[in-house]
Amino acid sequence: MHCGMRQVGERHVPYQVDLMVWSNRLDLLALSNNKGEVQIHRLHWQKVWSLPPPKENGCVQAMAWRPDGKALAIGYNLGIIYTVSVEDKGIIDKYELELEVTDELDTAKYSGISCIVWAIRTDILQSATEYNLYDDASIFLQKVPMSSGYKNSHEDNKDCKYIQNPTQLNMLIVGYGTGNIYLNMYGRYPYGTIQLAEVAKDDFGEYKVLDVNMSDDFSVMQVLYVDRLTNNVFLAIVNTGVLSAYADEINTVAHKHGQIVQLMTQLDQTMISITEAWEHILLEMDTKMAYYASSVHEGGVSADLLELLMLGTPSVDLQVYLLEKLTTNDLKKFGNSVELSYSTIQKLVLKQLNIVGQSLVYYLAELRGLTRIEDRYKILGLEESSVTEAIKACCAFLNKCLELQQVIDVSMRNYKAFFRWLFVVIVRQLDEQTPSEIVKINQQELSHIAEFLYNFDNVKVDSSDKPPDKLIKFNLERLGQYLQNQELTILPEDEDNTWHKFLQDNACFLKDNDTFFSMKDFKKYSLVQQQAHLIETVTKVFDVVHKDTGKYFSVLCNIRCHEDQLNKNLHNSLRVSQVFDDTNKRLMSAFLDISNGKEGIYFLAVNIKERSCNIAVMKCYFSSYLVQNGTDDQQNEPTNLLDLQFYSPEYLSVITTHPENEENTIFIQVPVKHLLENSTELNINTKSCIFTDRSVKKDIAPLLEQNVYKVLEKMDGSRLAVSGGRKVAVILSKSSRKVRVFEMEVDGDDDEDDTLDTTPQSIGKFQNTPDKSNTTNEDNIF
Repeated sequence: MHCGMRQVGERHVPYQVDLMVWSNRLDLLALSNNKGEVQIHRLHWQKVWSLPPPKENGCVQAMAWRPDGKALAIGYNLGIIYTVSVEDKGIIDKYELELEVTDELDTAKYSGISCIVWAIRTDILQSATEYNLYDDASIFLQKVPMSSGYKNSHEDNKDCKYIQNPTQLNMLIVGYGTGNIYLNMYGRYPYGTIQLAEVAKDDFGEYKVLDVNMSDDFSVMQVLYVDRLTNNVFLAIVNTGVLSAYADEINTVAHKHGQIVQLMTQLDQTMISITEAWEHILLEMDTKMAYYASSVHEGGVSADLLELLMLGTPSVDLQVYLLEKLTTNDLKKFGNSVELSYSTIQKLVLKQLNIVGQSLVYYLAELRGLTRIEDRYKILGLEESSVTEAIKACCAFLNKCLELQQVIDVSMRNYKAFFRWLFVVIVRQLDEQTPSEIVKINQQELSHIAEFLYNFDNVKVDSSDKPPDKLIKFNLERLGQYLQNQELTILPEDEDNTWHKFLQDNACFLKDNDTFFSMKDFKKYSLVQQQAHLIETVTKVFDVVHKDTGKYFSVLCNIRCHEDQLNKNLHNSLRVSQVFDDTNKRLMSAFLDISNGKEGIYFLAVNIKERSCNIAVMKCYFSSYLVQNGTDDQQNEPTNLLDLQFYSPEYLSVITTHPENEENTIFIQVPVKHLLENSTELNINTKSCIFTDRSVKKDIAPLLEQNVYKVLEKMDGSRLAVSGGRKVAVILSKSSRKVRVFEMEVDGDDDEDDTLDTTPQSIGKFQNTPDKSNTTNEDNIF
């Protein structure tokens, strides 16, 4: 490989760039700036979108692309992780990982996300390639119809946001402020947390995860971390064989988890739609009735209307209200609006809440069957008891939906009778003639109206956050109480409930089946409370806070790599990169201290091919021999290293200062074979520190061919980001306000000829290229 680099763009940006990460699947570059924004740019610097921080003073500390390139994980100093869809910058998932920080710790010191890695397992999953009849839920479940305001899950399955049972397992790995490592399958299913205190066997240490590297089969994890107290850098090799051995089981559970999460989201959206439909019913009627309710004593609305119903004579206040504030046109409009809204709610309950609830029971029952029959699923942290409670809560929710349907039926009947009666009353007060078929109200309808009116004032109100003139002093009917986060004030009749009748006839089920529940357990729950209970129990099924993930992993070695007592801020001045060489089964790490860049690169390679885990190490630097025009003394002087990143398992990309011109930077593609050939092999269980001040440093500049490095003129670099998969690189200037983008591995003859001129005139020409025809002025501003 030669260092044929073709510059494809240079930009001066208004805000300081902090991080740069290339996608390995698409020619997209993610950048963050000092305002906490994340922006996605195409190779030719066309901006795709910009995402502000989740909160004020939020800044980005780490980013990683999902292996398919369709999502980006962003870690903030607030301890928040966003997984963002590249297509529309929609938030797919959000995690807050600093929950375990206590008051005893300095939260500013320990907060934030220190690293993010999105690893993929190369082996093909058997569970994803073999069709299983019982995994095909479409055979057993109804399709959930689409509701206004959100897309349904069957349509969402076509979207990049959702995992469609991929053939390869991938895992989002997050190192965060308190020194722990969070594992999340597919970026959606929480697997657990590894505590560095257990890895280091020191409960009192203060650690920061620098980077994590996984083998291609997920059997070995390599963690590079720093002990804040001793300023030592450690390399830990962890046996994560359980992730490899149980990959198919993990995939199965992760897939079920994804389906359940989608259903819970649909449930939440449907509840919002039901509440909106209900509020539409009350919008005008409440205003009219509240006016009258505020003018009479408490309970006066029911009393006056009941008196009118029984005696046919309204009170003076009610007569004024009926004649001046309510019209027959109002009643007709209310009647039509109520019937339409009730019909909408009934459809949402019948065709969405019920179907979603049934689907939840199905998927939870599948999980319960796995934990009950096959012990290997228990290794994933699933507990049969928690799944059973979730099934019970789901069935109780379905029962509450049934109860709500009955309430809707009764309410629609009462409403129709109420509005017809009130229409007749107003017409009579106006001495107008009414059609005979409207006037006729039978005794049963009078009974329904009386029950309806009796409950007008049977409502509890929370006055803590409402002014006195805004309090609702009546309850129009029974439906509204089910859509509030408080216990029911008008309890349903048990005899009307089919579940109650079933349990009366089959009381033995309550003793013999742990998924059956008594009506008494949830009788006073509103539908909102029942949903909250369901969410709580389902969350506990996948809760990893108290899950001891670490007991299934073992530490193969914990090597002290580097110590520096002079740099107290070492954990923030290290530049780290790791890669797995799948051809030679090698985990490789490289790091440097930018506060002392002339000390060189620290390189380590762990061979896991035969599980003997030999470690090869070397410390190297680059002399001014690279420019080949200095004196012999100058050629032995180390250049100042600025940044590094593995371009591929074969090459390590490095930028270093120019020994003679501080305005220039040297970009080097270091062949890893040179590092390996000049390494020293050590026993992996060594107790000594590998790199010390006395360690021998080797100048590898004389070993490099001229075609693997290049001087970047007029570029005082400070950071770089490269991608061997996409053959691209980007260099950030010392001011963090200028970036230069390159295509790599171009033919030598085209190297300079095809380099774009980046004068202001040429930039204007570049912005008018066909692939940028739809951009705006904002697209050219970072």
